[in-house]
Amino acid sequence: MRIAFRAEGNHRQGMGDIWGAIALADEFVRSDDEARFFLSGGEEAREVIARCGYQAVLVDDLAAELGALQEYRPDVIVVNKLKNAPTYLQRIRERCGFLVTMDDDGAGAGCADLNVNVLYPIPKAVTDPEYIALRREFQMRHAEAKPIRNVVGELLITQGGSDTHGFTPRIVRALEQMAARPHCTVVVGPAFRHDNELREAVKSSTLDLSIVRNARNMAEVMWHADLAVTAGGLTMFELACVGTPSLVVCGERFEVPTAARLERVGAVINLGFGGELDYDRLPEMVDRLAADPSNRSRMSACGKEFVDGRGCERIVRLIRERRAALGGCRS
Repeated sequence: MRIAFRAEGNHRQGMGDIWGAIALADEFVRSDDEARFFLSGGEEAREVIARCGYQAVLVDDLAAELGALQEYRPDVIVVNKLKNAPTYLQRIRERCGFLVTMDDDGAGAGCADLNVNVLYPIPKAVTDPEYIALRREFQMRHAEAKPIRNVVGELLITQGGSDTHGFTPRIVRALEQMAARPHCTVVVGPAFRHDNELREAVKSSTLDLSIVRNARNMAEVMWHADLAVTAGGLTMFELACVGTPSLVVCGERFEVPTAARLERVGAVINLGFGGELDYDRLPEMVDRLAADPSNRSRMSACGKEFVDGRGCERIVRLIRERRAALGGCRS
């Protein structure tokens, strides 16, 4: 099959959609299918996609997009971006036999043959965390026993691929007041745009800090961390999958219900939207969890039970089943 992925990633909207689409593309390619990406912009997204070995076709407007899709003639189109209008998805649907939307909770989602909405559930969509699209590296780490040490020696700080509102420097400054003194790895993604603020925060800090940009081995970085302060999107699910207990500073208000969902099963502690957080409370929360290895162990086990990293396998299988039920294409 030929699979067309329509996704976007940039500083404003983050990079989670791009990474989820890449994870799903990898799963299709493992089954000898073909995958191609279609983007309307975002240099960061193009670089990530190229680094992962995929072709990205740039489409400046709807006419160009429809023309490019007509030329490619995909069997399946996967639209992994938010709030798509019904008129847009109706036009896209004309260019394929089977249309999938991922984490689109907008009015257009009803135009698709299949909605996968783990992050932002909607009625009639597949919302079970078993269907979260993670790269295989996280599944491999999920299979390993996660060591929970009595003393937190490694703290991971990450706000995903973009950190639109610049919460990372504020987190670094707040954690200066921690009683615990672990090594802190700060990971920023390709769409991060708050370098000056972060440099100033690091310069004035007495913490043992390492800054990593565009980590190529994120599953390994997460797995080796004893504790994380993270955002509430795809990164939170990656941490749960490898078993790293996390405090969640949501990067957007719409991430708060998703973080609350993982908090209910015991996998994370949800601190709410970072723009409304009392950062003076953050070091106390980190210290409390760092001093409680039994709670960290429970959180680790709950996270791994909730997210096993095999979501892409299930999504691909579901697409094949639903498509076959339509006779392979729409009449």
